[in-house]
Amino acid sequence: MSLDMIHGTPRKMTRILVYPNITFAKDIVKDSFVQYLATVIAKLNTMRDDLHFTVWMPEPVGLLNFENVHQVIWPLPTHAPAMRVHFDVPTAKRLLSHDADYDIVWSHLPEQTHALCATIMNLTHHRPAVFGYAHWFDLSQVATWDGASFRENISGLLHMHRCYLNTNAQKRLVLEQAATTFAPAICQQLDKILVPQALGIPAERIVSTITPNTDKVIVFNHRPDPYKDFPSFLRAMRELRKTRQDFTVWIPLLDTAPEPWIVVDKFSKEEYYKQLRLCRVGIAPKQTYAGWSLSATDGLMNGCPYMFYDADYYAELHPTADTFGSWPEALTLLHRYLDDEPYRNDQAQRGLIQAATLSLDSRMEELSAYITALAGSIPSRTSDTVNQLTHLIRSKGTISKSAIIKSLGWGRGISWTPYRRA
Repeated sequence: MSLDMIHGTPRKMTRILVYPNITFAKDIVKDSFVQYLATVIAKLNTMRDDLHFTVWMPEPVGLLNFENVHQVIWPLPTHAPAMRVHFDVPTAKRLLSHDADYDIVWSHLPEQTHALCATIMNLTHHRPAVFGYAHWFDLSQVATWDGASFRENISGLLHMHRCYLNTNAQKRLVLEQAATTFAPAICQQLDKILVPQALGIPAERIVSTITPNTDKVIVFNHRPDPYKDFPSFLRAMRELRKTRQDFTVWIPLLDTAPEPWIVVDKFSKEEYYKQLRLCRVGIAPKQTYAGWSLSATDGLMNGCPYMFYDADYYAELHPTADTFGSWPEALTLLHRYLDDEPYRNDQAQRGLIQAATLSLDSRMEELSAYITALAGSIPSRTSDTVNQLTHLIRSKGTISKSAIIKSLGWGRGISWTPYRRA
């Protein structure tokens, strides 16, 4: 922590280094990590004013332009398999200069956390506490490519005091796969580190009423990839088209429409929300990594009902929603949504009620309390050196951290963090 002058008043700040996880570089504003971080920081800023974030990013993002956020260019590859194994030590050493202060590292890419911590511990005077949020795991049923990084993911988690993840179902899958490689003691440690924290909904984003008169638009607002069962969804829509032609399908993350009745229009965030309000129904398909679904909560909070694949991870999101176990079952449900608008409207209203239970506020209160506790757990020195530092600072009036370290002749092995806290 350091004392910042805010409106002439010294205030102790908690400084957090955020390590990114960028997987949608072609439109980085729509990347799920960026969306999550912007939402969380905005909410935390309404709750407290003693946090400062340094975010390493491949490019600056306007969505993160908060007064207490400093974006630093970090040339991270965004092709996922390459991203998980790449770490540029010389650039990291430069970014972790003596001019910066960090109390906490908040890593969103567990695979890189070992390299990041090793660089910090061996090449700088920082000794921050570490926690994380894992947006993705290279689970065997998902990472079908060569060189998956599940073991590196677990290694990074073990550097953390705590790591949040999407769902209880996802935690179960991670622990099950870890047990095939790691000793029981490691799995027990992982069980304590991994803490499910659903991606909540800002209460102010939930619409007050549904739109009752909608066009027959089926929305698939997830990434059009196999891990979201997109090929099966597309086959099912073509099958539905054989029996009726009175609907369209909106797939906003698809680049090119493969059929004339498929729409791939893109909108700003606010216009995207407005378009969701006009859709008849959304599809939440089977997904192999058991995570949360921001796409589905986007729809629910805007009064668009969703049909969910029958799985435990979706039951955590909306336990009373309509579900399907196969695509023929999904098509039967779709006929009802397309033909019975009162039923659709009733389900939309139920979705709004459920959205209110997913409020971001309670989740951010827990996160805020954890950040405070984690910062408070960092050791603080009481020694003759502290008195020497106090005298030096008072005698100089103003002095930089680099000058203090130089004047004391400290090598890299001496941690600055406990003395700064003292």
